[in-house]
Amino acid sequence: MKRKFSFRILLQILFDIIIIFSSFIISFFLRGQIDFRGRDVLISQYSTALVSYIVIIIIAKLLMFWLFGMYRRIWKYASIKDMIAITEAAAASSVLMVVIFYILGAPVGFLGLNINFSLPYFPRSIFIIDFILTLILIALSRFSGRFFNELKFGNVKTRKKRVLIIGAGDAGEMIVREIIRQTTGEYIAIGFLDDDPVKIGKQIHGVRVLGPISKLETAISKYSIDEVIMAIPSASGDLRKNIALRAKDKGVRCKTLPSLYEVIDDKVYLYQVRDIEIEDILGREPIRIKIPEVVAEIKDRVILVTGAGGSIGSEICRQVVRFNPERVILVDHAENALFLIERELKEKFFYLSAVPIVANIKDKEIMKAVIERYKPVIIFHAAAYKHVPLMQLNPEAAIQNNFIGTKTLAKLSVELGVKRFVMLSTDKAVKPSNVMGISKLLAEKYLQALSKEGETRFVIVRFGNVLGSQGSVVPIFKQQILSGGPVKVTHPEMKRYFMTIPEAAQLVIQASIIGQGGEIFVLDMGEPFNILDLATNMIKLYGMEPGKDIEIVYTGPRSGEKLNEELISEDEELVSTHLPHIQEAKFNGNGRLSKEETINLLFNIEKEIQVYDYLTLFKDLRKIVPDFDEKEMWFNPIKDYDNNYDTQ
Repeated sequence: MKRKFSFRILLQILFDIIIIFSSFIISFFLRGQIDFRGRDVLISQYSTALVSYIVIIIIAKLLMFWLFGMYRRIWKYASIKDMIAITEAAAASSVLMVVIFYILGAPVGFLGLNINFSLPYFPRSIFIIDFILTLILIALSRFSGRFFNELKFGNVKTRKKRVLIIGAGDAGEMIVREIIRQTTGEYIAIGFLDDDPVKIGKQIHGVRVLGPISKLETAISKYSIDEVIMAIPSASGDLRKNIALRAKDKGVRCKTLPSLYEVIDDKVYLYQVRDIEIEDILGREPIRIKIPEVVAEIKDRVILVTGAGGSIGSEICRQVVRFNPERVILVDHAENALFLIERELKEKFFYLSAVPIVANIKDKEIMKAVIERYKPVIIFHAAAYKHVPLMQLNPEAAIQNNFIGTKTLAKLSVELGVKRFVMLSTDKAVKPSNVMGISKLLAEKYLQALSKEGETRFVIVRFGNVLGSQGSVVPIFKQQILSGGPVKVTHPEMKRYFMTIPEAAQLVIQASIIGQGGEIFVLDMGEPFNILDLATNMIKLYGMEPGKDIEIVYTGPRSGEKLNEELISEDEELVSTHLPHIQEAKFNGNGRLSKEETINLLFNIEKEIQVYDYLTLFKDLRKIVPDFDEKEMWFNPIKDYDNNYDTQ
């Protein structure tokens, strides 16, 4: 790809050399210094200096052209701004020539020596003529591509977007059919690319399969393509990344149809076409899990989702409504986020039985009233404080919400007969090094201890970082890139397990069905992803070069962060389930507290945090997290507790 790009630049440079040479010679002719009918004038006056003139002028002009970005532009879309850049580059090169020939050409005293060029002067008007000729010829060479392109295919601004479709399968066929049907739409299908040799040369609704995907660059140039659409919902992350970056190098936008997660009723629609995002170019195959039992458990049932306005909670709502529940209760304390997800369910999914409730899960009386009134069969508990550095500064809030809030909701579920309770947990609960991880670990411990009481089945779903969730690394990197950088990476060796938001929602829903109570389920997430690679791929996806257009800086790990996260602790082992991509983190019998000890200890921690008994609290936390260090993991911005606890 880079070799082709460099070859294109080389051709432009060679063509510019011809233009520069021609402009200079023609300037002499127009000024009357060269008579092609009598070459003696040229030979006698400039024969010794002409070669030197040309070499200096070519170097000077090419240097200015390069500095003004003449070889980094996509001339297929040349505009007024590009014309201004050409004018500036030509003017700057002429000024540089004047400096070289008339200022530096004068005698200069240096160490007692008179230094000057031995080149003979030539009329100053030649600079003006040469500037005009260079400007005209360079502009013609750059704008000719756009001129002939528009002559053949129409004006880019007024014509329909010429689309190249990657994938001549069912999804590609549906898209072409949609484009043809929408006669007033913005697209016109030019052709397909597909690696199936049987399809090459064939037509689908009159649109020809032009060749394999390896011919992408050729097809874009030959057919003046404006956009590339990926029409392979099952495409791997590597394939999506490859096509997106290749299209970007050609100055063409690359869009995609929904992934398998987003496809409704196995159909795709033109309105679903969207820009490729970093979630689409993960370095592994996305995982889709589907079992018939999901429909049986959710259809015509009442489902309650806490944190329904959050990234994962809202996706759970989107996934759940596809199974036609009787009602979905949306609980969140953020009323704006709640408003948005309710409206989306109505307008996009035509689901009219969503009930939005603005409430805090810590409010026992309100949550009790909600559960008593609507009688949910399944509770998906996605409400949580999740930002590690922020929770380091607000440890009480983290434990109050993530642990005590979960405990309140779980006890109500047992009392009021909720059939299933599914809590979203995190890999940061494994050997936690921060308060957020500790708060989720306490919630895990409580649910496992409570799992044998009553008929409620408590299930814990543990996964890594979620790409694109609110406040996660992806939207942060995106904002930094769009702001011109720098992109701030904590450490070049930092790695994280990643999954997409739909993957997380799918796992939670599946776990609610297969769990019998007390399990911790973990998604088979493959190898952890390097954060530096993620930043690099995102910069490239936006059509820029890391370290050149966008700088990457290292800020160091933040408070409570580890270089590498883990999915299981020393007293757990991963055991396969009957679903290929879901595993269970099972207790291996090494040194865990009994159920009674756990319940009592968690009860004490709850009371200690409520009465601010930090001395006892820290001692009890060490019984669950042996490595707990209050100096490193606990901070209160309101009051300094250094004198209130024993550090031994």
